[in-house]
Amino acid sequence: MKRHLSLLFVLLLTMTSSVQAFNGYYAPPKQTIESPLQTIQSALEKLQAFSTNKKNTNPELLRGFIENEIIPHFAFDQMTYWIAGPYARRMNAENMKELENSVKKTFLNSLSTHLGNYNASSIRANLKRAQYRGRDEANVSMMLIGTKQMPDRLDFRMKLQGKNWKIIDITANGLSAAMYYRQYFMSTLQQYR
Repeated sequence: MKRHLSLLFVLLLTMTSSVQAFNGYYAPPKQTIESPLQTIQSALEKLQAFSTNKKNTNPELLRGFIENEIIPHFAFDQMTYWIAGPYARRMNAENMKELENSVKKTFLNSLSTHLGNYNASSIRANLKRAQYRGRDEANVSMMLIGTKQMPDRLDFRMKLQGKNWKIIDITANGLSAAMYYRQYFMSTLQQYR
């Protein structure tokens, strides 16, 4: 009987260690989703590194940098839907895509103009913790403090798309980019009344 008990004990131990090894080996992988704050911080670091290099004042280099490093952080489909507001219900997919392309082009031109004058060495950015609005929406606030001006506040409204947080609106000192672009494209939007 003792022999059977010891054999059972050894068998139980080997099964337990096998199960532990099995569980350890096949544990589901942890998702590595960058937080909204990390997304903004990463984009800001790239922008600061780019703007401190004096060789990057060439407009073509700046535009290429924006297209490759900054624009991918935006969800222009969501931004366009937000800009279209109530008019979106009357727009088909082709109309929305045309508006999205116009928004993206206008935004890119505006960003190129404003970032051409950006001097990272004279501005300090203080990022605040992300405030979540559910599982897939968040706001990240930032204060830009310059040497010769009052601080500017930027609020990034973000949405989780897949495994990436994307910007769907930026509010600068209380003025929403989406609302600005809604007014800017109002003549286009009014045809969908």
